[in-house]
Amino acid sequence: MKIILSGYGTMSKIVEALAIEKGHEIAGIFSLQEIENPPYPVYNRVENIHSADVIIDFSHPDNVAPLLEGASVHKTPIVVATTGARERLQDLMDEASKSCPVFFSANMSYGVHVLTKALEFLTPLLSDGFDIEIIEKHHNKKIDAPSGTAVKLLEAIQNSYTASKKDSSDTTGETYSPIYDRSTGEHKRDKMEIGMSAVRGGTIVGEHEVLFAGTDEVIEITHRAQSKKLFADGAIKAAESISNKKPGFYTFDTI
Repeated sequence: MKIILSGYGTMSKIVEALAIEKGHEIAGIFSLQEIENPPYPVYNRVENIHSADVIIDFSHPDNVAPLLEGASVHKTPIVVATTGARERLQDLMDEASKSCPVFFSANMSYGVHVLTKALEFLTPLLSDGFDIEIIEKHHNKKIDAPSGTAVKLLEAIQNSYTASKKDSSDTTGETYSPIYDRSTGEHKRDKMEIGMSAVRGGTIVGEHEVLFAGTDEVIEITHRAQSKKLFADGAIKAAESISNKKPGFYTFDTI
């Protein structure tokens, strides 16, 4: 494949090295920021992008937004691995997917995808009598919290709980609600709250833990990323999968 990198930060450079190792070619970089001594052509206008098979984005919402907004112009498949500004980007991805294939995952690790599937299975079994907490840990340079992956895990729990109640006699309409700060009030923990904790420090690549705390027993499910290379590998595999697909919105569930 001929790949356009969106941004040229740490993750894009890891994608670059792994893609070349796999026999792919870097055709250029799309960046709204100036890049010192770039090794490839740099594009700052979507209409200048040409002769690429796919765009892989590990940048910033402000950098990938023009690529999504200009999808009808460049028509190049896009893998979006940026997790900030989720609601804004989702609208842009939905619109872009009418013109080209768009792949998105809040975490490019297939292991995290499997973890969400495990939560969808476990939540209905443990929702009665178990309190749920989500704890995520990342390096000290990560600027958003909670992580996009933590939000993805929360949504998996919420959706599976809601689905499990549709076929039951439960008509309360209750759903799990995230709690980000317990220092603002003194009250007993509600059974329908999920604590969302973010740890930032050092060079932690990424850890996500879901804790089910019951009476006299605790179940913990943890995913630890040991290298950023696994995210690059997931993005490249997604790119290989969508490069020849029809326009549409794709996830790990649909490729």
